[in-house]
Amino acid sequence: MPDSLTYLAADDVQAPQAATIRKRATADEIQADLHDRIARLVARDPKFAGCEVAFPRAIPARNDNAPNWTVDGFPRLATGCYTTLVKIVDQARLEYELVA
Repeated sequence: MPDSLTYLAADDVQAPQAATIRKRATADEIQADLHDRIARLVARDPKFAGCEVAFPRAIPARNDNAPNWTVDGFPRLATGCYTTLVKIVDQARLEYELVA
């Protein structure tokens, strides 16, 4: 049986893409989640102690599946933190939709 997300009808040009389901959260809730993720990271590797992420802010989504929020940098950035913090924020942006 074909997967319903990749099934092509005879007149379809492209298979429908699966919609991303995101958790809806306020900026405070997203900030708390980011803080928790960084705290778990620090517990595994103390070199990340002191790293922080700026408060989330709304942005226009480029399309239906694009994130609708971003952060304006990392106010406290220890040496070697940047790439890991970007990965954490990128993952959270895929998981959360910012609501007012």
